Amino acid sequence: MFILDTQIHMFLANTPERPWPDIGEKYSGKPESTPEQILPQMDELGIDATAIVPAIWAGNDNSPQLAWSAQYPGRFGVMGRFDLWDPNRERIEHWFDDPWMRGIRMSYPEPRGRDWIDVDTFPWFWAAAERLGIPLMLLIYGPEVRKVAAIAERHPDLRMIVDHMGLIIGDPDTQDLWAYIDDIFPLVKYPNVYMKFSAIPDYTNEPYPYPSLTPTLRRVYDVYGPRRLMWGSDATRVRGATYREILDHTRYTLDFLSEEDKVWMLGRTAATVLKWPRPEGGFEWERSA
Repeated sequence: MFILDTQIHMFLANTPERPWPDIGEKYSGKPESTPEQILPQMDELGIDATAIVPAIWAGNDNSPQLAWSAQYPGRFGVMGRFDLWDPNRERIEHWFDDPWMRGIRMSYPEPRGRDWIDVDTFPWFWAAAERLGIPLMLLIYGPEVRKVAAIAERHPDLRMIVDHMGLIIGDPDTQDLWAYIDDIFPLVKYPNVYMKFSAIPDYTNEPYPYPSLTPTLRRVYDVYGPRRLMWGSDATRVRGATYREILDHTRYTLDFLSEEDKVWMLGRTAATVLKWPRPEGGFEWERSA
């Protein structure tokens, strides 16, 4: 089974030579995340490849992640950061000039606000991403998920992946992080919308294997099916869980998943949507089903 992790932050340390930008973001996690740290874990767990999600706190330079992808061919691809407020819109026309770029991950510092997800705030961007075939991962949560419908209607060929099933970012002890889960279900009518089945341990304080979440996860599965869901660990950021536990939760403990379901959720859905290179060459994952 080809396993593709769709959510790993990888970034260089904050140093005087390469400082992180002052963007109003607080981060107190690992000082860096590099292939030397990640690859041994991937090999141990049988994870073939990882979509690198460059960290918001480390800035918009995608060059370290692209260099790592070139250094380890086939193991990494980049969902690069794109600054919507940069007046140089022409950059998007050259997004795939680097063969290791797989799409755009849309997440922005809180001072930028949340209006970027409105279809009419950056209409040129949605149109360009659709025209150029650039898949988008959207870090949105709660009621914001509803706004994806307007984008999907206007741009039916634009592939969009809602990160973490649109769950609220917060403290599961003090907030109901699943309060708006029902808002993702109407989006299933848009075939260009996918859900990232990711960072699940962050949304409960229950220990592995999080049995109280199983009924809700089953609802998500029943609505979207394995070909619209893609697994992601977020292992370099998620608290209170090992990389193995995050993978094994989907790989072994969700008894409603068939072996074919796991083939899609753990790799083939993402490989198809992101046009991930096949180990034997080419990109036609759909035809291998």
